[in-house]
Amino acid sequence: MGTTLSLVFTDWKSRNGNVAAGSLDGATVQIDGRLGTTVLDGSSPVFSSPVFTPSLSASDMIEIVGEPENREFTVDFSGAMVQDPVFHLGSLGSTLTFPVGTLVTRLSGDTETSGGPRDFKVVGNQVIGKAFQPPPGQPTDSSGSVRLPGRFGSIKFNLKPNFVGGSNIDGVALQIGGAALQLSFTDWKSRNGNVAAGSLDGATVQIDGRLGTTVLDGSSPVFSSPVFTPSLSASDMIEIVGEPENREFTVDFSGAMVQDPVFHLGSLGSTLTFPVGTLVTWLSGDTETSGGPRDFKVVGNQVIGKAFQPPPGQPTDSSGSVRLPGRFGSIKFNLKPNFVGGSNIDGVALQIGGVRA
Repeated sequence: MGTTLSLVFTDWKSRNGNVAAGSLDGATVQIDGRLGTTVLDGSSPVFSSPVFTPSLSASDMIEIVGEPENREFTVDFSGAMVQDPVFHLGSLGSTLTFPVGTLVTRLSGDTETSGGPRDFKVVGNQVIGKAFQPPPGQPTDSSGSVRLPGRFGSIKFNLKPNFVGGSNIDGVALQIGGAALQLSFTDWKSRNGNVAAGSLDGATVQIDGRLGTTVLDGSSPVFSSPVFTPSLSASDMIEIVGEPENREFTVDFSGAMVQDPVFHLGSLGSTLTFPVGTLVTWLSGDTETSGGPRDFKVVGNQVIGKAFQPPPGQPTDSSGSVRLPGRFGSIKFNLKPNFVGGSNIDGVALQIGGVRA
């Protein structure tokens, strides 16, 4: 059955339609996708069988629902990183597919020799269960546990039934375990002209490009709004300045690698463009329904803000947070204002978070 792991499992706290939220080892967790039954009081015995590693005598449970059109789910850890997450999957009559390249390790599960035709197996980036209708009182379908080695800020997967007939949908019991690593944010220590330097989780960080105001003493409240994930009551801040000629910036981690860096962007009236092929994930930000025309959005490799001049005392332009999934030794981007007139330059508050890989 594999070695029993000392893991923390998610305390699921709320369910609103097809979104459930909770906490895992201090990190906020949210799952978005078609959901069925939820157990939020820790009373579900579904993971108590020895086919799970570790087995849980009683636990919370989220039912995810697979459909023939291969429904997508997203698990997000809201600014934290989770190390080697474990998925307990109960009554899996579907194929669960993670993104191409995801390493998936089988920890334990049903096999065809365990008393019924419920083979639970991993093939590449897929976890494959068998639909099985047993006599009353016996478990249906396949069950077991898998681990995703690595550090994850979010996890996407699809769930598609392996059978035809009946309701043609498959309800799968899910619980997620792991160890959370809270994000560190850059301690900016110096500024010399258009170069600022600091440290991030032990890695040296340098940014090179046209810079404006810098706050090096941790006193800036600009990232304290809930539009940032996570919000920072007080922090250092580097102002990057966009110009019509589309100025380039380089962030360098000086020989280190940073996992899934997060960019907090305050007062973004520009388009920030990463190199073609860079995956950019929207974490949080202003929307047009949040009280003002400050839509903060991600389109491909671009983060797009709106210039907006509000009444005195209200935030200008768009603000929010994005994540770049992957490991980075350096990051390049361009910043170009989305407006014409005035000074025709845009000052954007920046803070960078991550975990050293």
